[in-house]
Amino acid sequence: MNDFLWSSGHLGWGVFALAVFTGLWWLLSDLYWRLQNIRISRLLVTLAIGWAIGAGLILLGFRIE
Repeated sequence: MNDFLWSSGHLGWGVFALAVFTGLWWLLSDLYWRLQNIRISRLLVTLAIGWAIGAGLILLGFRIE
């Protein structure tokens, strides 16, 4: 798990992957919110669950290596 945060004197690939995933998730969720008519509470719950699953898979992927 140490390589997830810090590797060879710089941030590890895990932090980079999580930051990129979070940024893309934010942009796509904003696009979906603007294009679809949906209640904000339902959208936020769905987005939070989706982000947690994605972040968990990234953590799991770097943990297995």
